[in-house]
Amino acid sequence: VVSTQSTGSSGINAEYGKQWYQRRVRGVLNYYTNYYYKSNLRCIDKMADQKKKNQEIILGQFNKLRTEQRMIAQKMSELKLEESEHRLVIDALKEVDDPKRKCYQLVGGVLIERTVEQVRPNLENNSSKIGTLISTMDKTLEMKVKDLSEFKERHGIKVKGEDSLDNGEDKKDAKTSGVLVN
Repeated sequence: VVSTQSTGSSGINAEYGKQWYQRRVRGVLNYYTNYYYKSNLRCIDKMADQKKKNQEIILGQFNKLRTEQRMIAQKMSELKLEESEHRLVIDALKEVDDPKRKCYQLVGGVLIERTVEQVRPNLENNSSKIGTLISTMDKTLEMKVKDLSEFKERHGIKVKGEDSLDNGEDKKDAKTSGVLVN
């Protein structure tokens, strides 16, 4: 009986030792799993922050390009209006019979009295220069539009209100990641 108890107690001690060892291993595994899990979460958080910063940078660059495009288009419309005003005045001065007739020209906010023969060549020269500037700005605007569309395509930017995906492209082929802009 004594030998059975000693065998039984050593069996119990062995079972207890085995359970203790398993708990210890599980504890160590849990510790390292939690450590790596938490470090992975930190890495994922850092990556998400970097991705968010990258998206903000991309969005800033896109908005800058779009603002430049709008400024060029606005300046072009102002110049076209100015050119049409020059053409109106030139046409009115062509109908004047007397080239020595007085006319007034606004230069830098000051009205200057001149003759038709002095003013008309200046107006024609200015009008041709404005036309040249408009054509140059038109080429610049075309390049800016091309750059903007390439930038949108490269970074998967979708602008609200633009139906670029509904123009015959398959929606499955379109990128699902990117930036959505108002």
